[in-house]
Amino acid sequence: MTAVTAATQRPLRGIACMLAAAALFVAMDSLAKYLGDRYSPVQLAWSRYSVHLVVLVLLLALMGRLNRTDLASQAPWGQLGRGLLLLGATIFAYLSVRVLPLTQVYVVNFSSPLIVTLLAIPLLNERVGFKRILAVLGGFSGVLIAVQPDVGGSSSELLLPVAMAFCFALYQLATRYFAAQDSALISLLYTAAAGGVVCTLAVPFFWVPIQHQDIALFILIGVLGALSHFALIEAMRSASASLVSPFLYSQLIWATFIGYWFFGDYPTKATFIGAGIVALAGGYLIINERH
Repeated sequence: MTAVTAATQRPLRGIACMLAAAALFVAMDSLAKYLGDRYSPVQLAWSRYSVHLVVLVLLLALMGRLNRTDLASQAPWGQLGRGLLLLGATIFAYLSVRVLPLTQVYVVNFSSPLIVTLLAIPLLNERVGFKRILAVLGGFSGVLIAVQPDVGGSSSELLLPVAMAFCFALYQLATRYFAAQDSALISLLYTAAAGGVVCTLAVPFFWVPIQHQDIALFILIGVLGALSHFALIEAMRSASASLVSPFLYSQLIWATFIGYWFFGDYPTKATFIGAGIVALAGGYLIINERH
């Protein structure tokens, strides 16, 4: 079964949802960076998934869909595996932002659209045109230009966002595949449940008492996590993975702004040049999209 038929493709809606997801991801990771000096990534991930699960259960209850029929998945084990891929990406992300500037983390993470585009061909049976591949490769070259001046002396630390990018690419592909079998709410529920259960089992070994002024931020991490992944799932349901994934490049804009204003990380000239190349590649994809 293919993920979404050609008749159900809504490319512009998919692009809009992916742009929204990108902004929400950066906001969530910025909070994790801010709290990362005081709390373990496991504790932050626990909050992210636990609040996500609570928010989603309340939403389902309000919608009157908190029953076995509405919540039954067509591929429960696959959905759980998909949730664990996202948990891996989250842990690597929170480890990354503790030791690297936000912009650098996202620049390295931008290898995930390339991974998605290449793997979407054999795994999802998607047809990826030569022009689209060139555009994604062009965006990836911008990533390399942006990150190169900051690589020296921190190659081992850069392995953390590389691992994040790989996990996140596989998560996107799994999201695309299961979108045809389950609704966005069911996919969100399994995402939260997989991460919540694993983190709840692990968090006692990493627990640090939460300061009163940080409680609201812990809750906000989970809310942003739920919203970001709902937007991501809707993006994958609306258009092909190889089309919408490159628009995660817009995270670079948000990461640069937040990194500068809140963490004092001033981007290099190479970062701006690379970002420009990435933006041109994304614009080329929009202009050349065919309905």
